[in-house]
Amino acid sequence: MTDVHAPRHRLSQMAEVHLDNTSAMSAAIDMFADEFARYGEVILGPAGDVVGFMTRGEGESFTQRAKLVLQSMAMPPAAIAHHAFLSEWMEHTRAFFKAEWQTTGDTVTPLAACYFRRRPEVETVLAKLHARGVSTARQDELRQIAASLEKDTVHFVAAAFRPGHTLHHKLYFSQYVTDQTRTIVEDRIERLFDRLGGSPELRALWRRVHRRMLLQLDETTCFVSVNFTDDQRLPWFKIDYPEVSPALAAEWAPPDQRAAVQRDAQTACAAASTTRLSFLGVRLGTTGAYPSLKYYADFPTTAPPLPTTLGD
Repeated sequence: MTDVHAPRHRLSQMAEVHLDNTSAMSAAIDMFADEFARYGEVILGPAGDVVGFMTRGEGESFTQRAKLVLQSMAMPPAAIAHHAFLSEWMEHTRAFFKAEWQTTGDTVTPLAACYFRRRPEVETVLAKLHARGVSTARQDELRQIAASLEKDTVHFVAAAFRPGHTLHHKLYFSQYVTDQTRTIVEDRIERLFDRLGGSPELRALWRRVHRRMLLQLDETTCFVSVNFTDDQRLPWFKIDYPEVSPALAAEWAPPDQRAAVQRDAQTACAAASTTRLSFLGVRLGTTGAYPSLKYYADFPTTAPPLPTTLGD
């Protein structure tokens, strides 16, 4: 039987490898001991510059513990207030919480995000966010993005936080992929490139590797997401691809960096005792020939599921 304490132990080991001071991450991990028995995820950035975890939970207790972690990370009052708003709107259900630590030179910056898997209608989301300050121009642009992806609902309503920075709103749109829909999904993302930009080299790379990503799976769901502030869309969009081998993850990188990318993906997998990433995050910017990557690996578990379904 799976050791329910393994995720916490493995995450603590990851922190020891990648962080000089592990106390903040360890304290955050301990806040979600019960949730980790059901679901935990390792998060690793390129060359270990980001390390963290994700878990999910239900109820006001989960919301309160996420708030305490945000406060311990010195997140701005607006971030804590927005987390509270989303939690109350979503009735404290189907909630995911992510905590990360980014190392740049001698500086370690805490990052966090919350996600709610309730699939509200696009117009409902836009109205709610507009009431909290999202501009009409951003509403219109997000409406157009959803139309490009042929979505009238938002799979995850999310937000990302960093000390001293404006909060980022994040919307995730699911794309269901089967033999019958592969071409349709590709066409939708092509339209997103048309609308949001991207170099010809990046677009050609995306087209080639995207097809290899999805051909390996008979039926799956990938997620397309955008980040924006109240007044500005950030200059990228991201695709999260499921069930990715380290070797396949490396195909997104320049030839001289593929070995390093494969090692990073293998490190994330090994930490979660698995052989494939649960998701590979591929961030496609408006400039540059290659995307930035992030690695996510779920811990296997045999613990009972949460009482409220989180599935599709």
